[in-house]
Amino acid sequence: MQRREFVLSTAAALLASAGRLRADHHVVAADPLVVAFDLPSLQDRYTPIEDFYVRNHFQPPDQLASPVMTIEGEVERPQQLRLRDLDPQTQTNVGAVLECAGDPVTTVSLVSDGVWRGWPLGNIISKAGAKSAGKYMHLFGGDGFSRSVPADRALDGGLLVTALNGRPLTRNHGAPWRALFPGWYGMDSVKWLERIVLASSPLPPVGMTYLETRKDGAGNLQSQPLPPIQIKSVITEPMNGAVLRRGKIEVRGLAWSGCGRVSVVHVSTDGAASWQEASLEDGGSRYDWVRWRVALVLNKSGVVELLAKATDSAGNSQPFERQPQRVDRYAYNVCDRIRCIVA
Repeated sequence: MQRREFVLSTAAALLASAGRLRADHHVVAADPLVVAFDLPSLQDRYTPIEDFYVRNHFQPPDQLASPVMTIEGEVERPQQLRLRDLDPQTQTNVGAVLECAGDPVTTVSLVSDGVWRGWPLGNIISKAGAKSAGKYMHLFGGDGFSRSVPADRALDGGLLVTALNGRPLTRNHGAPWRALFPGWYGMDSVKWLERIVLASSPLPPVGMTYLETRKDGAGNLQSQPLPPIQIKSVITEPMNGAVLRRGKIEVRGLAWSGCGRVSVVHVSTDGAASWQEASLEDGGSRYDWVRWRVALVLNKSGVVELLAKATDSAGNSQPFERQPQRVDRYAYNVCDRIRCIVA
């Protein structure tokens, strides 16, 4: 009983420290804290910090007044970096969706979009003089969580981030700094970053965690690293189960991809026999989500299924069904389907 009370009080305190406890916060788990974002509550392009989803793997570390990050391993000059060592004039901003690899297709999601500010990781690593043998970066967070990513990903837009939406990172989002890899699932963007080790090989995987795993024809399991964020769309209006009047309605949603810009979203009311193209919001970076909308006419009373399918500029489209040989629960991006009643 005491443990349960501690967990619930910790969750409440952490959420309160973010500024407020809102109706569109959905606490999925309290220890470690996992909080989903209610996509239909989005007002503008970017998710407010107070509403930004949280996916902690362990309890956040205590914040340090003067954090230090170590860069070591396959480098010529090991580094002990502090914030004061970094030139604020060399920071950059990028708008990017961050999504948990285990996020389902739903309106209450472990996904958000924001403007991140920080320093290119490639520039930071170059201060240490990376050796050619350093093909992987091992990232160690102050909470005990660690990940390996290919070192060349740091050169392709990776950031050391200290701010989100123009404000310093909060404790649950990795303050004082974290890694960010735009276009890739969130587990690689290690929070509370305190050590980077360049190495010739990745850290060994822990079980099937964060691996794309399939059964081959003989029933054997084959695993590989997860791909970039897969193309996905979610219907945010109307809600599943809504009662609609016959006639003209507007369907709205969000779509995003880590492989290219969202190029088109189609919506069907007849089981994919025909499609109507939605209009897309202008602006944003290639890593931002887009808001979309389409006007439909529903003339028949009864149950109607709305189906949304997005395609990105690299030609990737959402599948109608999950591949049956997949046995993992990651990168789930089947077409969103909701059922409504037309009265």
